[in-house]
Amino acid sequence: MSEREIDDRTTVLALLKMSGLNPTADEVDAMVAGYPVSRQIMATLYAMPGVRYEEPAVTFDPRVVTA
Repeated sequence: MSEREIDDRTTVLALLKMSGLNPTADEVDAMVAGYPVSRQIMATLYAMPGVRYEEPAVTFDPRVVTA
């Protein structure tokens, strides 16, 4: 592992700390175990053409348009 790479446990713990969550040790272990799959899924989503700049859902624009 290069000095710039961070292991999955460190990443998960940092994300949990940023979110203010304090799961049990067993829950952290489960999150660390599932982290590589989650990363792979996210990479696949972002790899789809056009998805990155599309709206994820129907949105409402509150601005009033006058003709």
